[in-house]
Amino acid sequence: MTTPTPGLHRHPIDVRFGACDPVGIAYFPRYFDWFHQAMESWFDEALGLPYAELLKTRGFPAVHAECDYQRPCAFGERVTVELQVGALGRSSLRLDYRVVGPDGDLRASGHSRVVQMGTLPGSPEHLKSQPIDGPLRAAILRFGAGGQS
Repeated sequence: MTTPTPGLHRHPIDVRFGACDPVGIAYFPRYFDWFHQAMESWFDEALGLPYAELLKTRGFPAVHAECDYQRPCAFGERVTVELQVGALGRSSLRLDYRVVGPDGDLRASGHSRVVQMGTLPGSPEHLKSQPIDGPLRAAILRFGAGGQS
């Protein structure tokens, strides 16, 4: 087990058969799913704010995502998605990701920008951006937000 690093969340991924193309390497859109899995576990494990509970009143849709691929991930490997906060804005958050192989080699890097929006039907905030504040902002800052934007 690795020692926690302040400002860095690690999420292991087993590269499954269903994530791969016929050649046996992870199909490129799977990385975005892995990024999202890392984000969900970051809320639960690093911030101590269960993602499923947060989604009852707010959501975090991605408004931008990108990924650069250095080396393929293959069926049967265990890779790790590393997440860091790149920037914390008023209502948005940029999350930076690195996918590293079992030997620590960089496989891919990318980021996503998510916006906090209200999810309660009938409320004035429904499907509108809202400030990231209170316990969530405090937890992100404790974790180690990269920069304010």
